[in-house]
Amino acid sequence: MEEEISHRTITLIVQTGKMTGKVFLQTIQKYLDILKQQQQQITRDKQLHPAYQGRMTIKKLMKERSGLSNIEIHDEHIHEFERIARRYGIEYAIKKERTKESPHYLVFFRGKDTDVLQTAFNEFVKKRLKIQERPSLHEKLQKLKLQHKERVARVPEKVQRREVVR
Repeated sequence: MEEEISHRTITLIVQTGKMTGKVFLQTIQKYLDILKQQQQQITRDKQLHPAYQGRMTIKKLMKERSGLSNIEIHDEHIHEFERIARRYGIEYAIKKERTKESPHYLVFFRGKDTDVLQTAFNEFVKKRLKIQERPSLHEKLQKLKLQHKERVARVPEKVQRREVVR
């Protein structure tokens, strides 16, 4: 089985009166030309319809010579935006701007993706606001402690003493 995989064979059918070395070379040359044309067609198709790449460098984004736009994000949870951008199929590049304050990010994208990116960015903002509105676990614990103290204060002293004595 491994021998079949490692060896490649091709079959060329040639109609000729006499098989000479010259005819054989012409046949091989035609076959190689066809292979070369197929490879060129594949590369042309890739250039015309590039596959989705997601996150990339700014240099790669600029290769297509389409206008770049950017959005500034001041949130350190940029990985959540990346998930959403991948879901929407946006090609983007992220650059971290370091300042004295907390870092902020510039998200570069192609001008034609503006509408899709706006939708993805709105979803990101909604998600972050939802997370920020949730009370923290520490606050929840404080509320539960206060409720417990109030409940204990309502119990009559006789019952409290009984429980302590037992």
